[in-house]
This record gives sequence, structure tokens and C-alpha cells, in this order.
Amino acid sequence: MKNIIFVLIINIFLSFASYSSNEEAKAKVNKNIRRISTEQKLYELSVVWRELSYNFANMDNCPSVNLDSLYREYMPIVQNTKNDWEYYKAIQRFLSHFNNGHTICYSFPDYFVDYLGLLLLKTTYKDCKVIVENIGAHFAKKISIGDEIVSVNGIPVIDYLQINSIPFISTSNEEAKSIQRATFGASYVNYALKDEKIRLGIKTSKGKKTVQLSYDKHFNPNSKDTIKQNKKTYLNKESGIHSQTLHDNLFLIDTVNDFAYIRLTRCDKTFYSFFIENYEKILEFECSNLIIDVHNNGGGDGNFVRPVVSYLINNDTIYNYVEKTRVNHALYKAKASSKIFYYEDNEVAESFKERMYPYYYNTAFAEIQYGYSISNVPDFLRYKGKIHVLIGAACGSAGEDFVALLSQNNNVSFFGKQTAGAFGQPLITRLPSGIEVHINTTKSYDFQGRDISSGFPPDYEYDFSEIYRITDQQEMLNKFLEVINVEKKEKRHGSHR
Repeated sequence: MKNIIFVLIINIFLSFASYSSNEEAKAKVNKNIRRISTEQKLYELSVVWRELSYNFANMDNCPSVNLDSLYREYMPIVQNTKNDWEYYKAIQRFLSHFNNGHTICYSFPDYFVDYLGLLLLKTTYKDCKVIVENIGAHFAKKISIGDEIVSVNGIPVIDYLQINSIPFISTSNEEAKSIQRATFGASYVNYALKDEKIRLGIKTSKGKKTVQLSYDKHFNPNSKDTIKQNKKTYLNKESGIHSQTLHDNLFLIDTVNDFAYIRLTRCDKTFYSFFIENYEKILEFECSNLIIDVHNNGGGDGNFVRPVVSYLINNDTIYNYVEKTRVNHALYKAKASSKIFYYEDNEVAESFKERMYPYYYNTAFAEIQYGYSISNVPDFLRYKGKIHVLIGAACGSAGEDFVALLSQNNNVSFFGKQTAGAFGQPLITRLPSGIEVHINTTKSYDFQGRDISSGFPPDYEYDFSEIYRITDQQEMLNKFLEVINVEKKEKRHGSHR
């Protein structure tokens, strides 16, 4: 009995010592990450508000937002943030109200890397459950792949994500702002002050338990105190959807079914080189059907997109889809204000209202004249077969640009889910603190005149998430072919939803 009591006392002492050490470490980090004064926080918020007021083009995607009221609401919020990291998150949450993938905190101050940690935990949302998909190898004795997370810090996991993750996601696409997109692995769930602890309620095949994990994968790989921690890696480097589908370009060919498949995951220098490298094989085998998978292409540089498009549009002329931007005309705005404030509405001519009032209410737009370009790809090299493009809520920015440009080809069909809604050109604003804010300046329209600013819709809506979990590549390709054939057949018979 005495031995048991002794062990309990030792455990209590060690727990208290660990808690004290953690609190001291947290206090030290908090102290060192307080560089932005209250006055500067308010100034920077006002800069963001000003740029939104003059340049943001997508207020119709957030109809419940009153910009001035939201600005006043966030003034005390940013004032009361305890440290610079909280302040950064407050600015991001402020921007997320505008429901646009190009209206975000793009990067944080350089000194943050010394004070932030990453949680090596990836999950997926399936059958209304948050399931562990991958973990840091050093967590293997605490938690297992396949376990269900039921709570976080004593809060039901769905409630936790709705409080701590979803409000920080900038998108007009409801699919992208869902629990599925907010589960662990998303940036605002997976970053915290370094070595901060998180308590998870876990349901396993053997019962329930509570485990504590730490944000111990540090950002700065060169810092002396993080070299040891940064040797920590994920347990399973081939963890289904995360590594096999989200990050790697892939080319497959099925000569039996006359299909080729190419996955392009990023609009960078490999976008063009990987396509060209495999395009020769597509022509060599004369594949009459091509699947292009950009469902998780988050964008990059649009300059890498246009050369590829030239091979996939069988026209000499390649048109640009329409974009519009807001117009600020001070004189017209002033003329409108004189009527609005000093005249009754019925005293003002309708022609005057139509011409002047949009400038006062910030609804005046002008079309950007991008026009068209002449293809530099000879006719015999252009793809003549049918193209089936796979899209989804994680396809955004330059990835969406690629999708919209392809839609002018009559031989192209789109499958999957609506894209992220990160079209347009963002205005870059660098705040004195080092935070870089992007604010979208355009509205985008497809070749049928539909407003696609909130995302490009598929011709055939389908959830491919389960297919992406298939590890056998040929089996995965067969499933894609099956879905494409079935969806098209159903639509021909008028039963497509």
C-alpha cells in the first residue's frame, strides 16, 4: 500500500513539474512573440479595411457582411489579442468573412518560425467521424491509424473544428468550408505555439482513452533547440489520399480501354514539363480519351498553365474568359452623393441613377480586355480526342484558371465537385508587421456568361474521395472510367441529378 501511495505521489509531482515547465515555456514564447503594439494592430486592421473598401470585387459572395460594421467589431478583437500569433489569426478570421479564396493572410512574419510548432496528425472525415489517417512516428504508442477522434480538449471534435478551424477558411465554396476540409492537417488546426499540448479523446477497437499530443515539429530547421524535434516524421509516408493523391503528379495509360490519365497537382515548372513528357505517349498510343485530374491543384503560377492549354484546345485562337474589376470614379461618386443626401429619390432621374449611383455604392465594374491569343501549337500536335477533367473543392487559383480555359473546348467534360472559388488577381498588401494580405480584385465569368467567382461547377457532380483511397493504380483508373461512362450514360437518359 505504501509503495502504491509513493508511486502516486511521484506521478503527481512529475505531472505538476511537467505542467509548470510547459507553462514556463509557453510564457517565454508568449513574451518573445509580442512585437506588434496595440496601436500598430489597429493601424494594420484599418489598412486591410481600406483596401477591401476600394478594391474587393466579391461582396455579392458575402451578402450578410457589412464591411464597416465588421471592421468596428474587430477593432476590440485585435486590440485584445495576447500575442502576435493570436493577432495574425484574428486578421485571417476577419478576411474569411469575405468568402473568397484569394482574400487571405498569405504569409506571416519571418520571426514566427522560431515560435510555432506543427502537430504531426492527419485525419479524414468519413461517415460523420473524424478518423486518424496518419501520425508522427513518435506518437505510435499513444494513438493508431484508424482510431476515431471524439473530442479535443474536452470539446466534441465537430464542435472544436467549427470553433477553431472552419471560421478561418477563406472560400466561397461551402464544400471547401466543410468539416472534411477542416479536419486535422489543415493549417489553422495544425499550427500553434511550439510545444503546446492538445488533449484528444480517442475511440479505438479496444475502447476509449485520452491522449496528449504536442505541437513539437518545429518550423525552424536550423534552430539548435529544434534539430532533434525536427527528425520527427509521419509514421506512414504512403498514407492514402494525403501522399498518393494530393502531392504527386501521376501518369497512367490503359491501351485496352483507350484511355490516358494525367494528374497535375501544382501549377509550377513541373506542370508543363510533366505534361509534355507524357503527352508524347498519349499521341504515340493514339488515346481517344484523356482524363486530366486537377481536383487538388491548389494553383501556383498561371504562366505555366497557358502553354499546356494550347495542346488541349483544337483551335487556332485561344480566348480568355471574361473578368471584371471594380471602378472607383471620385467625381461620379461625389455627384451621386449630392443627390442621395439632398434630394428625394423620386426627384432624381433614372438615367442619372443608372450612370452615377453604382460608383457611390461600389457596384461599378469594368470588363478587363484580355482578348485572345493565337496558338503556337501546330494542328497535328493538338489533342483531338475527348477530355474528361476531374475537379474538386481543393482546385483553386491557377488550377481554376486552367479549368476555365479548357471549358472553351467542346470536347471537354468536367466531373467531381465545384472548385474552390479562388479565381481572379489578388492585390498584395504587405503590412509593417510582416503579415502579407491578399485581396481579390476581380469577378470571373465562363464562356457561357456564368459568374464563376465562387467556383467552377462540374458538368457531372460526383464524390471521388473513396476512389482516391484506392492504392492500386489500375483499379483506381478503372473506377474513374466506370464513373465517367455511367455519369454520361445517365445524363443522356435524362436521369442525371
